Amino acid sequence: MQLTIWHIAGRGFHFGRRGLEQEESGYHLPSDSLLAALIARWVELLGAPAAMALVEQLQRDPPPFVLSSAFPRAGEVKFFPTPLSHPTKTPRNGPRPKDLKRIKYVSEQLFRASVRGDSLIKVVDASRPLQGGSVLVAKDEWDRLPKAVKDDARIWSVEKRPRVTIDRGAQSSNLYFTGRTAFNDQCGLWFGVRWFKEDAELAQTLAAGLADLADAGIGGDRTSGFGASTIEQRGVLELPDGKGSAWVALSRYLPRPDELGALQHARSAYAIETIGGWIDSPVSKAERRIPVRLLAEGAVLGPLDRVVPGQIVDVQPDYNGSRPLGHAVYRSGLALAVGLEAGG
Repeated sequence: MQLTIWHIAGRGFHFGRRGLEQEESGYHLPSDSLLAALIARWVELLGAPAAMALVEQLQRDPPPFVLSSAFPRAGEVKFFPTPLSHPTKTPRNGPRPKDLKRIKYVSEQLFRASVRGDSLIKVVDASRPLQGGSVLVAKDEWDRLPKAVKDDARIWSVEKRPRVTIDRGAQSSNLYFTGRTAFNDQCGLWFGVRWFKEDAELAQTLAAGLADLADAGIGGDRTSGFGASTIEQRGVLELPDGKGSAWVALSRYLPRPDELGALQHARSAYAIETIGGWIDSPVSKAERRIPVRLLAEGAVLGPLDRVVPGQIVDVQPDYNGSRPLGHAVYRSGLALAVGLEAGG
């Protein structure tokens, strides 16, 4: 399959993480958040009816396109979520199991090796560590890294920015901190788009939405200067198709009821994340989304006949039948599936 690759570049972002305080910030942009932000920009650009018509297209089987999550990159070196696997016994002189569990991302060459069936232990042997061991880059890809990354072995850092609130009554101040994910020189994020039909008008609409999203800002705390960015198309990438074989998800995934058998496959390994948070709506900015449980990126699942597994759901609040927003709030669990070439 072919992915159209897009790069995100910016000085600093706040990627909220459920269950943690505001001073924490993530280091990737999940696919459901990316699509939700894109739909919001379509509403501003095209109006609500046209934006909802686009969402209806995405709910078809298959949809016209599917997005991956946005993962870290260092210059042109892209990093992928580590495909999950069942624990295995490590050699006496090999990496410790707890060190293997820390590995969140691997470079493209290592990801392709994993897809071909190489064990994580073998991948470690062919790599060099970044980010304190949570990111691995192939030894052959080291020279392609920006100089700043080679110098301090970091793609990003999370800073804590001081903020102050003022009590209007008592005129007293309260200090708190907001997390800011700052990427190293020439670093940022990348994501892929897989198209299932040629549609020049829809491709232009997607590009216009992404350009507007870059101008509006990505992530949280945009009114404080976070999230300013550029989003540019940067070529294509070929990866194995996931239909009919075991596969690894490059996006968050919400299985349909008839897809639950994929979770019971002998090779399946996955982590579940509960996604909640607040709604940014012109009707009300003080409503919580209905929480939804999604499988995290890197999930390995059994074969499915559907080319795009998963579903898009409405998470607008519902209070005993009362829906105060009066409009849908969509969360995508559509999976971008990469086929595993061994043991499927």
